[in-house]
Amino acid sequence: MENFINDVKTFFTTAGLNIVLGIIVIIVGLLICKIVKIVMRRAFRRSKRDEAMSHFIISLTDIILKIIVLVCALATMGINTASIITVLGTCGVAIGLALKDSLSNLASGVLIIYNRPFKKGDYIETPDVAGKVNTINLFNTVLLTSDNKEIVIPNGTLAGEHIINYSTTGTRRVELKFGISYDNDYKEAQKIILELCNAHKSVLKDPAPMCRLTEHGDNALILITRVWTLTDDYWDVYYDLTEQVKDAFDAAGIGIPYPQMDVHIRDTVEK
Repeated sequence: MENFINDVKTFFTTAGLNIVLGIIVIIVGLLICKIVKIVMRRAFRRSKRDEAMSHFIISLTDIILKIIVLVCALATMGINTASIITVLGTCGVAIGLALKDSLSNLASGVLIIYNRPFKKGDYIETPDVAGKVNTINLFNTVLLTSDNKEIVIPNGTLAGEHIINYSTTGTRRVELKFGISYDNDYKEAQKIILELCNAHKSVLKDPAPMCRLTEHGDNALILITRVWTLTDDYWDVYYDLTEQVKDAFDAAGIGIPYPQMDVHIRDTVEK
């Protein structure tokens, strides 16, 4: 019994004490990580940084700090961390080869955050999909489509494709084409369109609205109309002008012709 007690004392005075200290290091380290996350989150909120960038940096910092805490705890417990780091490095090479696509997405995520081709809330379009940026994560970016579908795109895919960002500037140009009959006066149609454009509350005065004859079509004269508006008002202006021009043309007797074909029948019967 006396030997057992001595063994217990020896354990707690050597290895046992190290283990307890290692556990304390883990607890304190995790608490510090939590405090650092809270402080960083408040700092980013006060600085009004982009939310996606803030989330990315905080997540990356939290992972690095937790790795440091784990290494310190193992060292406190008396474990040779040099050999562990060597083993982890070897495993890291193997894992890196197996997860090269994921690491590529991670690197692309860092580039996206750094270069900022888009931010949360921007409406972007890729060759395959389009939607509003909801979240930029370490490995992927989440878009919400106009019909509220969620699309998850790997960051590596986004970094390797061309992206159209409709929200970078505060204004956009609305372009519309209207066809009128060859029998109508196109100058009168231009006047009607420009009056509607200038009267619309969301159409900007500078640059001024423009309406010109752009094409002699097979069945109609084509008038092209270009106006500028705030990005958020783009679709309201587009649909409003489309409807208002149709009503104004009907009231003024300006016809919007249907596609048609003239057929000539010749009498080829021999007499």
